[in-house]
Amino acid sequence: MFTVLIILLASFFAYVAWRRLPWAIALVILFLPSYLIRFQVGFLPMTVLEVMVLVLVIVWVVKRLVSLSKFKNVIVPWRWLILLFALAGVVAVLISPDTRAALGLWKAYILEPILFFIVFVNVIKTKKEVTEIFWALGALTVIVGYVTLLQYLNIVNIPAHYGLESPRRATSMFPFPTAVGKLIGPLVALFLGILLTKSKLALRPLRNFFMDNLFVLGVLVFGFMGLLFSVSRGALLGVFIALIFISFFSVWKKWLWLSMGLVIILVILIPQTRSNIAGVFTADDVSTDVRLVMWQGAVRIIKDNPITGTGLASFPIVYEDYKEASHTEFFPNPDHLILSLWIEMGLAGLVLFAWLVVKFFQAGLRALKTYRGGAVGLMAAMVALLVHGFFDTPYFKNDLAILFWGLMGLVVVLSRQSNIHGVVSEKD
Repeated sequence: MFTVLIILLASFFAYVAWRRLPWAIALVILFLPSYLIRFQVGFLPMTVLEVMVLVLVIVWVVKRLVSLSKFKNVIVPWRWLILLFALAGVVAVLISPDTRAALGLWKAYILEPILFFIVFVNVIKTKKEVTEIFWALGALTVIVGYVTLLQYLNIVNIPAHYGLESPRRATSMFPFPTAVGKLIGPLVALFLGILLTKSKLALRPLRNFFMDNLFVLGVLVFGFMGLLFSVSRGALLGVFIALIFISFFSVWKKWLWLSMGLVIILVILIPQTRSNIAGVFTADDVSTDVRLVMWQGAVRIIKDNPITGTGLASFPIVYEDYKEASHTEFFPNPDHLILSLWIEMGLAGLVLFAWLVVKFFQAGLRALKTYRGGAVGLMAAMVALLVHGFFDTPYFKNDLAILFWGLMGLVVVLSRQSNIHGVVSEKD
């Protein structure tokens, strides 16, 4: 029965993609958490999210083959940079102590997200299509935040021990709470940027300024609920730094600075939040203590393998030889973006990822002149992601890798629309 359902789902999604590829891309984004539904095709592990991405790519290729001339116009921004990043992943697979697991990670974290990016930048062209993607991102944020609200109200159970912690930590549809912040933290920053910089990219389906802003406010309310109820401190800090970034582009700069100053004062004055923050800096907090020990082990791994790292899917294996004897926790990665990239993909992978981020911000700055709100929001999302990356790894997960390359695709499209007038259909 499960196999039949997967086949029916893939067939329906293929039909949607054939009829309208932008809708299919929006559905991939809306259903990012579907990576949680896992199965195997023979010996090959798969997820529903991967099925959607692969069906999308296949349909796009077939539609291009119907008109061979269209392949001449395929756009692959930063092609050599992306190719080198993919090749760095291949090297990381070859040197990994677990080749099979590494190949699976390369497929899910590098190959499929890059293919999604290529389809994205070749399909999404009009303002209407860009708007549909923003709506999908907003709807995803609302859904994730809404489930955390249900858990907070005890309508839906919180899994494992997270509901017994103090404070309780909601997980939404995910098995652990940090997954909430890693996914919606950048999206909260994105919509803050849209709201606070008076975006020209109106959310056109509602065609009403008040209603458009009401949608954005709704996204932000549910997004902040998700971050607060899951106690995603790294994500909240990322959003706070992103808000500082946004303030430099906002007409309400002084009011934002005043509000942020008041928030800082309140956080310091409230005993519970003050103790939580103090625990982070003094390492009295268990989570912080575990991370510090893990980072020390990760640094020792890098010292012994500074150029190549140890390969994809290697950290849980090699960490056994570098961790403190008193710590027995299992970790799939060192909960730090830079350390994870360096260990899993080597120095080349880290440098190439950083180069991609630089390209992202360059494209965002180019898009400012035409799509100020959208461009600022996207750059704020990347700021939030990078800041969170100092406390966690907001890339090496199925949904997060697709989200990262989706944000890359959006900034490319907005930059292209800003620089090549006439390509965009203004009627849409």
